[in-house]
Amino acid sequence: MERGPPRPGGPWARVLLAASVLGSCLQPAPVQSTRPPGTIVLSPPSPVVGGGVSLAPRDPPQNVLSCAWFRSATTDETRRILTYYPSAPSAPSIGPAHTGRETGGPGCALHIAGVTLSDTGTYSLLMEAPGNRVLTAVLLRVWASVLGSCLQPAPAQSTRPPGTIVLSPPSPAVGGGVSLALQDPPQNVLSCAWFRSETSDEPGRILTYYPSAPSAPSIGPAHTGRETGGPGCALHIAGVTLSDTGNYSLWMDAPPNKVTAAVFVRVWEMLPRPTVTPNQTLVPENGTFSLTCNSSPSADTRLWLRDGEPLGPSRRLVLSPDNHTLTVLNVTRGDAGAYQCEVGNAVSTNRSEPSPVTVTYGPDSARIDPPGPILLPLGSPLTLTCVADSVPAPSYRWALNGTDTGQTGSSFTLTLTTSAQQGTYECQAHNSGTNLTAWASVAVRVPGPDSPPPGADSGLSAGAIAGIVIGSLAGVALAGVAASFLYSRCWNEPPQAKAAPVLVYENLPPTACAGGAAPPRNPPDPGPTYETLQPRQPDVYEELK
Repeated sequence: MERGPPRPGGPWARVLLAASVLGSCLQPAPVQSTRPPGTIVLSPPSPVVGGGVSLAPRDPPQNVLSCAWFRSATTDETRRILTYYPSAPSAPSIGPAHTGRETGGPGCALHIAGVTLSDTGTYSLLMEAPGNRVLTAVLLRVWASVLGSCLQPAPAQSTRPPGTIVLSPPSPAVGGGVSLALQDPPQNVLSCAWFRSETSDEPGRILTYYPSAPSAPSIGPAHTGRETGGPGCALHIAGVTLSDTGNYSLWMDAPPNKVTAAVFVRVWEMLPRPTVTPNQTLVPENGTFSLTCNSSPSADTRLWLRDGEPLGPSRRLVLSPDNHTLTVLNVTRGDAGAYQCEVGNAVSTNRSEPSPVTVTYGPDSARIDPPGPILLPLGSPLTLTCVADSVPAPSYRWALNGTDTGQTGSSFTLTLTTSAQQGTYECQAHNSGTNLTAWASVAVRVPGPDSPPPGADSGLSAGAIAGIVIGSLAGVALAGVAASFLYSRCWNEPPQAKAAPVLVYENLPPTACAGGAAPPRNPPDPGPTYETLQPRQPDVYEELK
């Protein structure tokens, strides 16, 4: 007759009840053992209803940025309890699965106060650090207690506290194998039954292994043909698939003990390359843009990078709870670059192709090289360059004295063949992306044949030139006064005096005011002789100081 695990409802169930009723009289002893990297340690290892429990990773990575706890075997956002940030321990991000009894602590620990039977289940922890991501899980079993009494099971039906099942490797990958073994198995094991569930329901039984008959296991309904039993009550699964992910439990009959243990097995996929959408972005300065990381459901972590450097949340950079979406607000020119999404799980990481983000801006101003004023003789080549900082690059137009020259491009070149080509040259730089325009201008002079060469010294200082101007004005004024005086004198003299006026303003010898020439007077007229006021040639002005 085939030996198999006891069925629910039989004597085995009564023994399990005795194992579950823990109190001050029956306290399970912790198992002292070394856990593989990533193992979560429970303290106490067997929490009792009404008490508290702490879940902490054994070897957390260095420089952890965030620790996210989930009340499930996956990182489903709806099952997130909280996210603890070591840099801001007093400001955790509370998740949908938070009950008000959970708090985060140093070392990525999760503390649960006042545990109840409903807290039993699988808990997973996602830790993110620069260049390192760790996801691990643990099965938490809360035990009932009966205060004031002690349940003493019969000696033949005594129950040993739950043991720890060790996975090898700790993070199995698709297509590989995994072994599940009790770390400290009891002596004299008669049988051990493995179940693909947290309970001992017969439909979930994989096999029952008998150490006394290792080649004749009892195959259960959940056996896939890839599972075998082994020494130490181990279970070996070959060619694991994603569907092998789940809870596994072990029930052992080792008189006088009945030993139970459970573990969560996560099978990991080698991640394909993620993609970022949109694959390129054009955004104006002070605008907003969002990028989405598209990856396999097996990806447990997502990290955003710009030009190869990791990005973290800030006042302008917003990440969705699962880092699936990156949003940048109030975009600056420094936000331009190549953005990538890196995904990871326990067995692989992969990074997307770069998604370029271009920030459009400018031009804020423009300038022309060389600066003016520019003096060039006829026949000289003229080359002007317009410089304007703008993304995308601006288009250019050139004008001379307000008239479009028809030339485009950042450089303007011609040969000065006529003085009509002198004047104000203007550059217009226009950005079609921002619809902004900037202008710059420069003066170009082409001297005539008689003009002194550019920069030649005129021989006169600024003071001499000012003196010439003042002297010219004074000479004009003096000539006007003299003419007015002669006119008045000639008009007011008696008729006999008017017969022979001196027309000094015509530079003529003394003649009569009217009519023919009059004979000279004898003796000479003692009156003033006005011809001495005759103006000299124009070169007199150079002597005026």
